[in-house]
Amino acid sequence: MERVNQRTNCLLGTNLRKIRISQGLRNKDVVAQLQLRGLNITTAILSKVESGLNNPSVNMLIALTEIYHCDFNAFFEQD
Repeated sequence: MERVNQRTNCLLGTNLRKIRISQGLRNKDVVAQLQLRGLNITTAILSKVESGLNNPSVNMLIALTEIYHCDFNAFFEQD
């Protein structure tokens, strides 16, 4: 499974958290939606992804575009 490496830049995780919060979603709400899409994820894993400590899979990012109703590029935009 392909993963997006955040080791040198945690912009992705920061943006994922901002988008989730801006939509009024809790961590556990997003995890439930990801699990319904067949992804094996916990709230701890999502928290680590948002903190830049864990690298998300491409499948996870695709599912998040559906959950957040946003374009994939929103995850990589700089302020």
